[in-house]
Amino acid sequence: MLLTVAMLLCLVLTGCSSVVDDDEAMERVQVGDRVPSFTVSIVSMLDYGRQAGLFSTEELTGETVIVLFNTACEDCRRELPRLNEYYMAHKYDVGFQMVAISREEGEESVRAFWETNNLQIPYSAQTDRRVYNLFATTTIPRVYFCNAQGIVTRMYVEKLPAGL
Repeated sequence: MLLTVAMLLCLVLTGCSSVVDDDEAMERVQVGDRVPSFTVSIVSMLDYGRQAGLFSTEELTGETVIVLFNTACEDCRRELPRLNEYYMAHKYDVGFQMVAISREEGEESVRAFWETNNLQIPYSAQTDRRVYNLFATTTIPRVYFCNAQGIVTRMYVEKLPAGL
């Protein structure tokens, strides 16, 4: 029994969902809402090496995609390469921005996953839920598409649509 409890605890801490009472589960951001205000340090994987910078929702310039993830989450592991394809197809579009923000996962493991999977999306490793909690209380991956005015135009939770 102790082993079962320990395994469930590990899944909750690192998995795609969190155990939250239905009364507590909450989508804090929906389509049509303004994206929450935050600034994070980011790492960009470039042809000539890694580069550090900042991402701020106060400086949106066009279509912006915000991805919330954890690499221990199987749904995230499945969708991040697909999101990387979207990033690669649009990264030179005027005003386009994309950032992937980890939920409770540090730099070392995020960087290792990015390198292993040859991902190019700029990312921010967050060891807490400060940014994640601005959006929701449970479930990843979460993908928010915003316009230059900061309005969420599309959002996807757990699974992306075919043909994204």
